[in-house]
Amino acid sequence: MLEGMYSAAAGMAAQQQRLDALSNDVANVNTTGYKSVRVAFRDLLYTPEWLATQRGVTEGAGAAATAVGRSTQQGSFQRTEQPLDVALSGPGYLQMKRTDGTTVLTRDGNLRFDGNGRLCSQRGEIVQPEIKLPADATGTDAKIAEDGRVTIGTTEIGRIQIVTVPSPDAMRAAGDNGFEPTGESGAVRAAPATTTLQQGALEMSSVDMGDAMAEMLEAQRAYEMASKAIQAQDRAAEIANGIKR
Repeated sequence: MLEGMYSAAAGMAAQQQRLDALSNDVANVNTTGYKSVRVAFRDLLYTPEWLATQRGVTEGAGAAATAVGRSTQQGSFQRTEQPLDVALSGPGYLQMKRTDGTTVLTRDGNLRFDGNGRLCSQRGEIVQPEIKLPADATGTDAKIAEDGRVTIGTTEIGRIQIVTVPSPDAMRAAGDNGFEPTGESGAVRAAPATTTLQQGALEMSSVDMGDAMAEMLEAQRAYEMASKAIQAQDRAAEIANGIKR
């Protein structure tokens, strides 16, 4: 009888994790370049080996939620006409260096020049490799080509490199819409030549509010059903105990 409670409790925990992921997606519906989290479910095997029907086999019931990466769907482009805004068309990321020295990848192309003339994000993350603004120029003079070349007038001052990793789903979320490569994701390498930059535009979030709200309602109903299953198991246990007495 306890197995039924364990299964229902596991189902509640799984749906809570799913709701957490969906809530995070909804909170980032207006975050530039944000990609929604993909959640899947896996079987739980938790019965101790010495209770299994066959030695060496672990049994159990229930399910758990697990994140299986991010959506690869291209977000829609919003024209801003700002010279330092860039949107990535195709797979790939911008490479940034944070103030603590860590390198992160992001699709947030809302850029600016900092006080030292370095091209950076709105949060101060420096584009890698560094691109410096000449002392006699302003950011409004910058032209960014599809291949990432940054020019002031006829002078090229640097190139925004578009990079990727062999397995983007295995990257670790680093906060502020950034991701860190891991051993599972593979090393950073150049993105396909088909990936380009569009100046004066930003890629919007890939979250579809209609789909997200529908999934949240579905997860809430599933959570409620699992909680009712626990109540039913509890009532059954109460009846059984009463008969035994």
